[in-house]
Amino acid sequence: MSLYARLSLFLLIAASAAFAQQPRPYLTEPALSPDRKEIAFVSGGDIWTVPSTGGVATLLVSHPATESRPFYSPNGEQLAFVSTRTGGGDIYMLTFASGDLKRITFDDSLDQLDGWSRDGKWLYLSSTSRDIGGLNDLYRVAATGGTPMQVSADRYTNEFFGAPSPDGKTIAFSARGIASNQWWRRGHSHIDEAEVWLLRSFDNGSEPTSA
Repeated sequence: MSLYARLSLFLLIAASAAFAQQPRPYLTEPALSPDRKEIAFVSGGDIWTVPSTGGVATLLVSHPATESRPFYSPNGEQLAFVSTRTGGGDIYMLTFASGDLKRITFDDSLDQLDGWSRDGKWLYLSSTSRDIGGLNDLYRVAATGGTPMQVSADRYTNEFFGAPSPDGKTIAFSARGIASNQWWRRGHSHIDEAEVWLLRSFDNGSEPTSA
């Protein structure tokens, strides 16, 4: 083998090895559209979509800030998500037909989007912005925008990941733990174990119960 051929082979092997060591795209937070034809997901701090049958992903929302937590509206006409473009993280709404992008919440701290109500009228979120102890409380805000309203706000309890029932009368949520920062060993956490709570008829001010 000539020197040129050996050099070419060496460069090819080196390039292949370097390519293999490149980090693969980090794909997280998938959300299935109501018609089940499309999946929205987060990669590189942007929001992408891909056909649910597989195929080429398309960039949907891109910004130098970080976008996360995409959720399709129940009718599939809008996408709610969190963006840090205006602070610690606010909820935005993208309308597919017009391309209109609207800011829904206006807080300095993170407003963590948890999901939609079944009728598409409300967005549920968890936030520390109004808790004197800096813990998460549960809120809901009209999908058209407005002032977030408290759903559950125990002063000494961390409350997050709210999931409303289809009829809107009950909400399940996690409490007490510290969410993704919490590690477990032999079934127990290092600080305090998270619980799942149910709040029934919360419009009437009912107290939550653990489940």
